[in-house]
Amino acid sequence: MFSVVWEWLTRGWQDFRQAVLLNMAYAGFFLVFGLIAVLGLHDGGFSLVYFIMAGGFLIVVPGLVTVYYYFAERLHAGQRPEFSDIRAAFKKFPASILVIGLVSLVIYLIWITDALIIYSVYFDFVPISLEQFQADPVLRADATAFLLFACILGFVLTFIIFCVTVLSIPFALHNQSGLVDAVSFSVRVVTRNPRIMFLWAITLGTLTFLTVLFALPLLLVVLPVLAYANYATYTDMLKLMEDR
Repeated sequence: MFSVVWEWLTRGWQDFRQAVLLNMAYAGFFLVFGLIAVLGLHDGGFSLVYFIMAGGFLIVVPGLVTVYYYFAERLHAGQRPEFSDIRAAFKKFPASILVIGLVSLVIYLIWITDALIIYSVYFDFVPISLEQFQADPVLRADATAFLLFACILGFVLTFIIFCVTVLSIPFALHNQSGLVDAVSFSVRVVTRNPRIMFLWAITLGTLTFLTVLFALPLLLVVLPVLAYANYATYTDMLKLMEDR
């Protein structure tokens, strides 16, 4: 299984290298918002709130990277994507992708609301400096408990989104299909291939989360590479399902 995941990542890297500047430019939009969030929250003493936002990014990212699936289709058709293809990609999105994106946004808002409620129980939205955190063992214990509850809640919501969106969005874009067909395809693949798809979920989630949390500038590379790798996953799984 690990060799399969590595192959998907390798193919994602190969596709990324075909249009490096374009791929990084599109990812740059999300990097700018991330930098604004991290600088504002860290300076205000709300670093743990950034942890919430980093976790929530996993919920909405499947819809945000749909443009890369369009680029992948062009690359695999022997065409080189250009900057004008960003707008062309949005024009080609079927309504099903917009619905999936809207549902993901609603779940993201649920995650943010619930996580902030948990945060307020522990910290009352009082800014916490690094010096306070290091000097107060009770504060460190509360932070650990908060992160534990937030991770459990985030994992459940993120895995639900993964099952629904991991292959439904590239399927909908490729086939211009409706919502039911796209989502059912994604769920069927996940449920019939649980081990490899669970490993793929862990790979996508871990690499994305750690990048957003600790190495945000690397998002310029990690985001498109993982998107292209997921398109490779889609093409392989589509062939597998057709052969059965």
